[in-house]
Amino acid sequence: MTEKLNKFGMGARFIPPSQLNEIDLGPLRQLVGEWETVVLPPVAGTSTPTPSGWNVISVPDEKGFIFEVIPYKENLKFSAVAVEAGNRGPVINGNQFNQEITGLFYEQQIISVCDTDFCNARGFANGTVIHAETGLFLYITNFSSGLNIARLGTVPHGNALLALGKTIDSTDPGTSFFPTVSAVAFNLDGSAPGGFGYNENIILDPQFAEFNQVDPNTFLQSTLQQIVGSGSITSMTTFDLTTKNPDATGGILNIPFIESNVRATTMDVTYWLENITGGSETELLQYSQTVNLVFPITGSVTPIVWPHISISTLKRMQAVPEQADNLEVLKSSASSPNTPGVPQL
Repeated sequence: MTEKLNKFGMGARFIPPSQLNEIDLGPLRQLVGEWETVVLPPVAGTSTPTPSGWNVISVPDEKGFIFEVIPYKENLKFSAVAVEAGNRGPVINGNQFNQEITGLFYEQQIISVCDTDFCNARGFANGTVIHAETGLFLYITNFSSGLNIARLGTVPHGNALLALGKTIDSTDPGTSFFPTVSAVAFNLDGSAPGGFGYNENIILDPQFAEFNQVDPNTFLQSTLQQIVGSGSITSMTTFDLTTKNPDATGGILNIPFIESNVRATTMDVTYWLENITGGSETELLQYSQTVNLVFPITGSVTPIVWPHISISTLKRMQAVPEQADNLEVLKSSASSPNTPGVPQL
């Protein structure tokens, strides 16, 4: 393990869980561990448990585009492997200004739990891996331009991202703090596309009765309210990240095929780590992520922005002893059967 980390240079080293207090991980310390999707009780009139992870995405199709809604389960691991890195800065008046960074490795795997004819036909049958990602969450304490966290991610499809942001601590936040998000398409200038057929099947044709596919964050709120019940959220840390901070670099890089076909341009993601008293769970990690994809309707040359939204509610898994090597890379979704609509991010 240490040999692998040494390849990163600049002080990256293995930190066993018993020694995590040696370094300052700031708010990231709360994430250490393994998280799994919460499964909700069946909705009225059904016997199938309801997943709390959902993915909505528009992809090119011979008829113009096709809108996919995929319920999923997830494993998200923030490894008890920390990195310490130093960035050398200028020497001014005999003093060298260096930046110190600490962080965590993360591994994410998302698997479809959809068993509809539509999902089967699209290659997202129940049990299919639809996303895998590895990377780093960084905690930045000095010379940070007011941004104290960053996420570096790599995706097997051929994407790499850098998102930066801030954390906010709050007490007694209630359960209605989720912002509105929208899965409907829009022009590059923010205006609505003209003509019929762009957003009607997104707005008027729900694929799952229990899920609001236009504003998926409403499902995060209803899930949270169901779990909290008559209890309350006593404290919460919000991790807000974006690739488009005006005062800092950030962004998404794509391999040429993606860049020229379905280009991932920006990402916004918020994680809410909630400590609960009196609910059915004592701790939750919820997130809402929007990646903007740009591609024209088939038969058109006008590029349109298509939001790809993923939301999930996770609970902390029971801790297990660390293995000798816990950095095994997740199997790429490319190893699954033909999956024409697998999202790029």
